[in-house]
Amino acid sequence: MVIFRTQWVKPVSKWFERPAMQLLSILAIGVLVSAPTALAQEAAESQGEPANASGAEARRAMISTGLDAHAIAAKWPDAAVWLEPPDEDRVLALFEPEIDTPAKGALVILGDEGQSAASGLAGALRQPMTRAGWAVLTLGLEPPPYALQQAYQQRGVPVPEVSGESAANGNNEDADNTGSVMIDVMDSVDVEELEDQYRTRIQKALSMAVKNLADRGYERVAVAGVGLAAGHVARMAGAADSGEVSAQIWIAPVFYPGDSAALTEWVSGAGQIRVLELHSSRVPERMDWAGFTTPKQREAAFRREGISTYTRQPVAMAERPLPRNAPALANRLSAWLASGQ
Repeated sequence: MVIFRTQWVKPVSKWFERPAMQLLSILAIGVLVSAPTALAQEAAESQGEPANASGAEARRAMISTGLDAHAIAAKWPDAAVWLEPPDEDRVLALFEPEIDTPAKGALVILGDEGQSAASGLAGALRQPMTRAGWAVLTLGLEPPPYALQQAYQQRGVPVPEVSGESAANGNNEDADNTGSVMIDVMDSVDVEELEDQYRTRIQKALSMAVKNLADRGYERVAVAGVGLAAGHVARMAGAADSGEVSAQIWIAPVFYPGDSAALTEWVSGAGQIRVLELHSSRVPERMDWAGFTTPKQREAAFRREGISTYTRQPVAMAERPLPRNAPALANRLSAWLASGQ
């Protein structure tokens, strides 16, 4: 009986042992396969925080999107012009000569914030303006450094909404990804200096754009700004080198409160430079909040100061015009510019 029981139990134990070993083998393989992935994810997460919290934070204070400049230059090689402002990185512009000759003059167009030299309303205005006899040089407007945007919010300064195309360029995504980081960055950033550097860089680019057109032989050079770019165009009115600018155009302008308060001084200091504001007919007549003003309020302020070089024209379009509005706006622009000849 003892021998029989020993021989019978042994094969039974092996019968159970085989699937058990197979199960253990499967589990072991699963652990070996998943372990590197888990470790890699853990390493990436643990290394990601210090990376974002060190050099990347400091660089983000002055980061520039570049607005796909090299891709645009490659797409329009014959139109691409690289401006080289002093002590700044070069800036891409797109130049289109007049189609209807002789030329009536030249126009610099600074696109809305976050838009490139080829996109948005600025890009759409190139063809209709060249057909009207104007050479056109378009520039993109990079958004303010995110640290500066964050500073505006902390100061309680309302930041005007950028267009949908600006968001498509990644600004909102960048803000979402770095919101928790920028609070630490701002501790080591001089916001006033950052703001001055940002605005100075744009003023230098505008100045170089005007000079580029003057060097091409155009005697009349006008400068237009779309949306938030209008504030940068208005700021250059009293600049020492603004003598080459014959006119300014603000297209659906949006001014920060500080810029809005200084408009009267800038326009009055511009001498005989004419100013045209093209705005949506849907804009309310009054806007008594957050330091923003409406076209009608601006016109009243200019009249009180005896400024006669300013003209405003309502246009049937959205408050933030789209590229499809370019033909109608080009007709307004060319007619107004021709009236000053």
